[in-house]
Amino acid sequence: MEKTIAIEGNKFILEEDGVYCGAYLGKMNVWDKDTDIVLETEGQSDEVIDKFIEKIAWLNDNKTAVLDVFIDENYDFIEFVNEENNMELTESDFRDALFVENVYIYINGRNSEFSFDLDTEPDYLCGHLANMIISGKYEIEFGGMNG
Repeated sequence: MEKTIAIEGNKFILEEDGVYCGAYLGKMNVWDKDTDIVLETEGQSDEVIDKFIEKIAWLNDNKTAVLDVFIDENYDFIEFVNEENNMELTESDFRDALFVENVYIYINGRNSEFSFDLDTEPDYLCGHLANMIISGKYEIEFGGMNG
């Protein structure tokens, strides 16, 4: 595998050791923010790059759907922040604070899926990240809290 690949003008570097050994690391714009991206794949072809671009485009185009799933399962964070900080955080404020911290994409032939972590600014998730999982058929699932 090549040591670097370019995807839509963004440079991805093959990690040769560490936790992401064998995966490509780079950055791309997700939800109007420069975001860390990990691409794990068994090969490097135009088809892999096309699937990768498709996943990032889907994520950028489906922000509302992703946030709907997260909020439906985690509305209690809004209530918790309001109680702990004696404030009136609205659902709209909470949605506006959410962003994608990092994305992990796995592509192996027809099998492809990805996950990503949501974070907030300010830190309404109390130091945690919310993991979201997207199936190969683009079904959205809340994967739990990390950290």
